[in-house]
Amino acid sequence: MNNKFFRIGAGILLVFLIIYVGTEINWVFHPFAVLFQTLFIPIILAGFFYYLLRPVVKIFNKKLPAVLSVLLVYFILLCIVTGFLVLLGPVLKRQFYGLINSMPFIVSEIQKRVTSIKEMNIFQLEQLAEVLDLENLFIELGDLINRLLRSITANISNIISLLANTVLSIIIVPFILFYLLRDGDRLGTYIINLFKEEKRKLARSILTDIDQILSAYIQGHGLVCLCVGLLCYIAFLVIGLDYALLLAVIAGLTEIIPYFGPWIGAIPAVVVGLFQSTGTALIVIIVIVIVQQIESNFITPQVIGKKMKIHPIIIMFLILLAGRLAGLIGMIMVVPVYAVFRVIVTYVMKIRKGELKL
Repeated sequence: MNNKFFRIGAGILLVFLIIYVGTEINWVFHPFAVLFQTLFIPIILAGFFYYLLRPVVKIFNKKLPAVLSVLLVYFILLCIVTGFLVLLGPVLKRQFYGLINSMPFIVSEIQKRVTSIKEMNIFQLEQLAEVLDLENLFIELGDLINRLLRSITANISNIISLLANTVLSIIIVPFILFYLLRDGDRLGTYIINLFKEEKRKLARSILTDIDQILSAYIQGHGLVCLCVGLLCYIAFLVIGLDYALLLAVIAGLTEIIPYFGPWIGAIPAVVVGLFQSTGTALIVIIVIVIVQQIESNFITPQVIGKKMKIHPIIIMFLILLAGRLAGLIGMIMVVPVYAVFRVIVTYVMKIRKGELKL
């Protein structure tokens, strides 16, 4: 027992010593940091697409060899992406540049509408507008947009570097994904075989639970994003909202951030709606609320189910904390990372209670 605690204590001290040396002597860990930064995003993206495409590959595996199954899925995916770019790419491009060019006019029009709302003085709207100080809010929004454009111009070299890294990730991801789809099942077996014979059953159970949770979350969340995007697009077309396709794509993509994402994605749609008319903005808000109710009460329970079993307050806290520490990437990744961590802790607690044996 004493030897066990001694090894644990020595291991902890060694970790802190390595961290200290790394902070004091930058060149020791700098190459590893660069390697980590280079490969982190491609590996995460490859893992994300692995869980999305694995069910399709398994269907083809029933009739075809693994390599042919993966290549066939790649071909189908390439056809879908090409079709999307050909059919919807020009529309998205036109709407994106149209929205960017219209921003000064949108901000100006919104300021006029806020002024007109204040002058109506219906149900004390004037007092409400004064409390919220909406005019200054949208003036600041316009200044923010101008500063953003100037910042983009000033940091063009950093943007080029970011684009280069993005292109590198796009090139690397398909290769990593290919081997994951081809050898994913064998990878789990390889990890299990690293453990001693008597511990392999437990290792298999832990890996299976982690795999099921990640699969349910990623596949389910991907389908939820698609459904929300389609619902928003149909609704935006019906109410005659400008830039309907672009705003629906934004709404679908931001859905990947639980709880906060839908409202982040709603902001551009409400702003564009307010530019068209106050009534349109109100209808957009109603539409988004209805879509979110459909998503939270019907789509998500059916698609993701209750496998995550994480309280909404915990999710909100995790997202806020992750956003503070790691930005957008942290907000996207924190829920599945927490779910994996919870699985491991659950097994550790069962072992400590004697319910499971090592």
